[in-house]
Amino acid sequence: MSSTFTMNKRQLLILWLCLGLLPFEAALTIRLLPVYAVRLGADPTTTGLFVAFAFLAVALGNITGGWLSDRFGRRKEILLLSYAVWILAALLLTQANTILRLIVLIGVLWFPGGIAISILSIIVALSATAGERGKVFGLLGLGTGVGSLLAGLVGGPIAERWGFPVLFLVMAAVTAVMLLLALFIQDKPTLPEKAQRLRQESTPAAEPPSIGAMLKLLLLTHLLVRLGVFIGGLGSPLIMTQLGFTATAVSSTIAVSAAIALPLPLLLGWLSDRAGRKPFVLAAYGCCVLGVLLLILAQWLWHFWLSASLLAIVDASRGVVQAFVADMAPPAALGRAISISNTTSMAAGILGLSSAGYLMQTIGLNPTLLLGASLPLVAMVLLLYLRKPAAITASLAST
Repeated sequence: MSSTFTMNKRQLLILWLCLGLLPFEAALTIRLLPVYAVRLGADPTTTGLFVAFAFLAVALGNITGGWLSDRFGRRKEILLLSYAVWILAALLLTQANTILRLIVLIGVLWFPGGIAISILSIIVALSATAGERGKVFGLLGLGTGVGSLLAGLVGGPIAERWGFPVLFLVMAAVTAVMLLLALFIQDKPTLPEKAQRLRQESTPAAEPPSIGAMLKLLLLTHLLVRLGVFIGGLGSPLIMTQLGFTATAVSSTIAVSAAIALPLPLLLGWLSDRAGRKPFVLAAYGCCVLGVLLLILAQWLWHFWLSASLLAIVDASRGVVQAFVADMAPPAALGRAISISNTTSMAAGILGLSSAGYLMQTIGLNPTLLLGASLPLVAMVLLLYLRKPAAITASLAST
């Protein structure tokens, strides 16, 4: 690692650990806490709203984190404060003995969690040079996969053996570890405090800098593809259940796709630094189209393994997309651009999961899957028209 990254190695390791522990807690929330909600008496509709509310809290936290970063610039202090609130919420969850209290506290838990995700992503974008952003985001994406895998291995046994309150204590402890690690993060200020104060005094009513039309187009394509991924992700277990596959077979698609995709974030990021972001983003979008379409014809278990693996490649390319966003963003709007990118994924989760089930029930599985495959196809066409803004190109040429 020391010979291939120009980014500060200690900074890279700390960020890798922090961003690897985040999905550890996210996986516990998405996969295990709905079980706890059912045990507290929630019906399927309430359980679905519970998960959607967690997504909403993260999305709002992401937006807030980007705004705080661009407004105040004190990212490290904001990150430490968000972790402190997160720890408190995890401890309060040990007393969540009603479904209403659980829903409220999950929002309190993941709002600062969304802020932390946004701030960490911004620090990564500021710490890495343009020539290695893809590689750095890819390495961090590898940590994300490891964190999710660990959550799947230890979360269930802890909850079953010692109960969910102990699991919440583990979540609080993991967040405390992230807080301690964050103490050693080096924050790169975007403007000296004096210059920032002078800018605010000279332009008190100025509008925040625009993220640009081309970047908005990139974010739109990202939204369309994420919607397709969520439609495919919901359709796969439903089809397998109709075909008589067991729960073990359904879960095997997750394991196989995770194993295949695990090394891809780093590889794709490294390649995108050398060959450009667009070809790999296009390839990932194409995998989404194929993965969703394959579900319409799927009959055998390996069909579902292949479909899940194609959709997992889209997830593995998220680091390339984040690097692409950072490349396209004006420096003054970098924080907002990163937070909007993260929020786009979460908004797709809320919209995709809530609408896909309704569509499958009303118009049928196959028409819904065709719609899901058409969305990334449209995104590919839009991406072909994407050009780096002239101001960003000129800035890179002068450095």
